[in-house]
Amino acid sequence: MPARLLRTLLVFSLLTLGAELRAEPQEIVWGTNPWPGLVNLRDGQPHSGIIIDLLKQVTERLPQYRHRLQLVNLSRGLEQLKQPGTTCLLPTIRTPERDQLGHFVGLFVAMPHQLLVRSSDQARLAAGQSEVSLRALLQDSQLRGGLIQDRSYGPNLDSLLNDPAVQPQLLRIQTSSAGNNLFDMLAHGRIDYLLEYAEVTQFVQQQGAAQGLSLLPLQEASTPLVSGIYCSRTPEGAELVRQIDQIARQPAVIAYFQQAQKAYVPATTLQHYQAWLDQFFAQRGQSNLTSLPH
Repeated sequence: MPARLLRTLLVFSLLTLGAELRAEPQEIVWGTNPWPGLVNLRDGQPHSGIIIDLLKQVTERLPQYRHRLQLVNLSRGLEQLKQPGTTCLLPTIRTPERDQLGHFVGLFVAMPHQLLVRSSDQARLAAGQSEVSLRALLQDSQLRGGLIQDRSYGPNLDSLLNDPAVQPQLLRIQTSSAGNNLFDMLAHGRIDYLLEYAEVTQFVQQQGAAQGLSLLPLQEASTPLVSGIYCSRTPEGAELVRQIDQIARQPAVIAYFQQAQKAYVPATTLQHYQAWLDQFFAQRGQSNLTSLPH
């Protein structure tokens, strides 16, 4: 081989190698919003909570990416899935509408929403029953419920809450505070009830807020839900979702998720749904919980 050609090839190889060495890993933007007990902030940034703890178990097993947490409200997070780059949004519940925006992977167990009311109204609204019917409440024009704009409350409740006939009884607000202001609205009588998770309510009350409010189980929400992560509807997003699902099937990760439930969810709530939880985690290692073709 002529010396000149050899030198040219050597220079080209060195330039190519240098470019590869300088190439930064792909960045994944994890969008989430403040959610007491789930995503807690410190100095304005996501710091702790069950969602942050569990996400860390995933990102630690994806060292080939650069990870960045970003605070977004739900509406903005859904819009960002359409933008260039690889963005993920969590925690979210899977819906047909969101499937058009991104690829989904089930990762978290969400306890069913419960009815949160002023303690002074608890006996009247419960009417001696262990569970309250949301369907019946929505027929009462004297009561007004509070909802977070764009939040999914699960298929059973969404079908009731999206009925055009009941919209006058509901107030939907767009908020970046995961509904913290709804607690104040309920306490001050601007609304009569809202739908919230037991673990969120427990955390808020442990911080000294939302006092004088009580939870009531709902007849229409009797089993936990699988929530998870939506990532960009791109080949890169699909590959990331596959990797997350494989990580979630690892025995060590399953065991960590089970312990996290005990640490963050009220004991009475866990006891009520223990059989469902045991079955879910026993089957997780063999379950594909992505929206991708199996």
